Amino acid sequence: MSISSSTSSGIMSAVIECHDARRSDARAEEKRSSIPKTRTPGMRGHRPLAPCQIHLPYPPWLPLNPSKSTVAKSSIPSALSLARSLRPMDLRVIDLTPASESQQQRTLDEVKDFATTDMERGGPERWTYRMLQEPALTEELKKLAEPRSVGSVDAVTLQPCRTWHYRSQDRYWVEEWLLQGGNWTYAAVFDGHMNHDTVDYISAALGHYVKDSLAAVLRSRPSPSALPTLVSDILKQALTHIDSALVSDFVAIFSSAEPDELRRLDPCRIKQLLNRTSSEKSALVTLVDPTKNHLWVANVGDCIAVLGEKDSAGNWRGTVINSIHNGSNPGELERIRSEHPGEDDCTWNDRVLGFLAPTRALGDAWLKLPAVYADLVFKHLDAEWLSAEVMEPHVSRIRTPPYLSNTPDVYHVRLTTEGAHSSGAIAASPRVLILCSDGLSDLYDGYSFQDMANEWTHVVGRAFDSNSGAGAERANLALLLLREAIGGSDTQLVSRNLTVEMEERWMDDTTIVVQRLS
Repeated sequence: MSISSSTSSGIMSAVIECHDARRSDARAEEKRSSIPKTRTPGMRGHRPLAPCQIHLPYPPWLPLNPSKSTVAKSSIPSALSLARSLRPMDLRVIDLTPASESQQQRTLDEVKDFATTDMERGGPERWTYRMLQEPALTEELKKLAEPRSVGSVDAVTLQPCRTWHYRSQDRYWVEEWLLQGGNWTYAAVFDGHMNHDTVDYISAALGHYVKDSLAAVLRSRPSPSALPTLVSDILKQALTHIDSALVSDFVAIFSSAEPDELRRLDPCRIKQLLNRTSSEKSALVTLVDPTKNHLWVANVGDCIAVLGEKDSAGNWRGTVINSIHNGSNPGELERIRSEHPGEDDCTWNDRVLGFLAPTRALGDAWLKLPAVYADLVFKHLDAEWLSAEVMEPHVSRIRTPPYLSNTPDVYHVRLTTEGAHSSGAIAASPRVLILCSDGLSDLYDGYSFQDMANEWTHVVGRAFDSNSGAGAERANLALLLLREAIGGSDTQLVSRNLTVEMEERWMDDTTIVVQRLS
């Protein structure tokens, strides 16, 4: 609606463009009664209104003749003094200009592709989403998932909720390192929870630590038979070291109970360390050697690594490489109970102390330290992700920490038969490595981990085969798997998952990294 006004000789005119000029004012209704009636503009098949003028009489809240009115001057508000000075016959003129047919059509086009959904929650509330068609649907997915490729590795990360508070806490890191013997490929997925500080710090720092350690080992020219164990030790040490350093730096702040020393501490430094140690993250780290004969996978938390392989019959099959460190794994719950005998509440509702689903993670120092730190420090953070009210019922259960482990499981996988690359007698089978945060597995509710592995491998393998021909354009395998996970060929479901207008997250952060191993 646009309004322009001018005043001349005490007469006010206003031009208002709108589609519906209905007024409840009785005096306006009298003037409108002389205008021929027609149907509402903007509806397809209805005759557009012709431009018209409506003359509104003197304001109804003033006496028709102020000079002769019996109403006392003092009873008329001072704010109306200007209106009082108008002559009784002054009119306000409103010109109603109907929308053109092209404007009407444009308005209809803007809303025709919108629909509503209950997001399968079953309640009365509905949310609006936009139905997109190809190629707009694929472009929207690319815009949100930001697909990237580094060497033989494709990656995407998605959190479709546009609210700043719910921006993705997942991170991934892919690098190629030119070290002694050739190019090593480092790929990692980090799944942060509760804030961004821990995941930002560890995702950036871990790769540098692994690279420096690996370079030092390779300079010593180890024997091929010793290399698998040496690299496994590097990954295990790197993950435990970076977490232990975070906790140690935090404890060092409070090593003295002297108030004067605490006052001299840098508040920004304290806040930084508190944020880094008060949230947790899962880490899934992989290395592939220059010959692509060896793969190492190190895991802390609930991210998933799947090795996909094409068999001699041409069928793709997937294998979950790592153990999942969360409450759905009975072995993990049993491990915690055995480490804390007599403490029935060390696991509660399949969570650590009834609080945390992952059973191993980096960060969350309050689950690794004596209860006094949680009671006197972390409970007073007053952070939206870790409030005193949330922590209160769990702190009393801390008796013999740590309850949350930072020890990774490390796996070495030999990818080719001994001598395959030297003699060429044994051809390497096509293989892919799929890494993902738990957001991808959440999209496959009801599937077992093995079922997920087979499904993901089938999707990626099919795309791998179709892109292996000469001159074929390389597809981003991670993007194709993400598309399948959020609806595949069901454009309505994909549109809903990408465009629904909700202020809260409707799906977990989802990160996928796919590496071609042959």
